[in-house]
Amino acid sequence: MSFLPRLSLRASLLKYVSYLPLLCLATSYAKENRDFDYLLATDSWPPYYGEHLADGGFFSEVVRQAFKLQGKTVFIIYTSWKRAFELTKQGKYEGLLGAYYVPEREQYFIYSSAIIHSRQYLFSKKSSNIQFKTLKDLSPYRIGIVRGYHYSEEFDHADYLNKHEEVSAKKIIKLLLIDRVELIAADKRVMQFYVNRSYPILINQYKQHPLMLKDISVHLAISKKTPQAKHIHQTFEEGFALLKKQGLYQKILLRHGFPVED
Repeated sequence: MSFLPRLSLRASLLKYVSYLPLLCLATSYAKENRDFDYLLATDSWPPYYGEHLADGGFFSEVVRQAFKLQGKTVFIIYTSWKRAFELTKQGKYEGLLGAYYVPEREQYFIYSSAIIHSRQYLFSKKSSNIQFKTLKDLSPYRIGIVRGYHYSEEFDHADYLNKHEEVSAKKIIKLLLIDRVELIAADKRVMQFYVNRSYPILINQYKQHPLMLKDISVHLAISKKTPQAKHIHQTFEEGFALLKKQGLYQKILLRHGFPVED
């Protein structure tokens, strides 16, 4: 595979992750010729993690530094969440970065300790004047969600809701902006990040509804199809515990603008 030079591996991976055949080719090459220990997959989910954030964002830096304290290195491939989830489940990648804890997924993954919590709400434009007490009150509205995301048991199984799937949080926020949906389900910090950075016109025009869909822990998930999955999990856990003990976890939180007490 000399047509994919070793020195350009990282650039090639980032450039072509949107194209499945080339992504699979790059992933195969990475596994055979890599200069890192573990290959992880995810999508961009700022401000928690993302390929364009400083040091990959808070979550990515925590994972990298925890492994580094144990003498291990990682490389993170960014693609769609659905693809990252499915391919990690199959063992194509060692781990899935930023996975919500969902009990039924334990058949596929070994979850790390909780790294942070995500708080999910419903958002709408103030001008729509949407008010509700229960999810059933929202049946007349179109709700934007991200394909493959888990929101809450009640919301995920609410077949009476009109849900419109997209591949990223950024895209469903755009749908809200252009009135293609009336509501979106999103993490509070993610919503604030994209409104401030990408859609400032929404800053004073959107409303966070008081009903919290879920307060859920976020983890590194190790694929059970991966050889030495238990060892990889233990390696991370020991590094993560050391990261906290040395006060580095708290420093990373503050450097990325997260409160220490989350």
